[in-house]
Amino acid sequence: MKKVIKIQKPKMPIHFEECNDVINEILDNEKLEEIVVKDYKIEGIEDLCVTLDSCMFSNVVFEYCDFRKIDITDVIFENCDLSNINFSYSSLYRVEFINCKLTGCNFNDSTLKSVVFRNCLGRYSNFAFSKFSGVSIANSDFSFAVFQEIQNETLLLDSNNLTKSIFSGTALNNVDLANSYIDGIEVSIKDVYGGTFSENQALNLSKLMGIIVK
Repeated sequence: MKKVIKIQKPKMPIHFEECNDVINEILDNEKLEEIVVKDYKIEGIEDLCVTLDSCMFSNVVFEYCDFRKIDITDVIFENCDLSNINFSYSSLYRVEFINCKLTGCNFNDSTLKSVVFRNCLGRYSNFAFSKFSGVSIANSDFSFAVFQEIQNETLLLDSNNLTKSIFSGTALNNVDLANSYIDGIEVSIKDVYGGTFSENQALNLSKLMGIIVK
């Protein structure tokens, strides 16, 4: 039986600090801690090993940032635009993305533990070769996204658009895709073993096995 992993919510501080110059704070210290950032643009952050701890970002736009190897713990992103940001080789623990734009984001080779994506636009995003340990994606558009060769301990999917997404090499055992759109999904026979699919989805996936249904 597959181990059930509980998705933990971010642990937020009772009081947030105010920061008048977020960009220089990151450039000087490579860290934001117990800070709330609202209605702001963060741009031009690169070549740094950044840490975000116990922060909240609301209505924040991230542009021209390279966050590879970033460490994000107990952070909420709400109504943020993180399109095309590079999060590769990173660690995310107890993180929520709520109503965020994640188009073209790169999370490849990252570790995601207790991470929630809800009402997000994540078309063309890339999670290849990452490790999922309690990841929930709900009411979101991750069409054309790449979930290839993921080490999947727990992935919860609910009412998503996964059209033409790539799951090759990712075990879907105990993953429920029945109420998501998976037209044109790229997956192998061994990957779908133990997954839950709707009747129409199962008929389409039967083509992988060369079965002709009359």
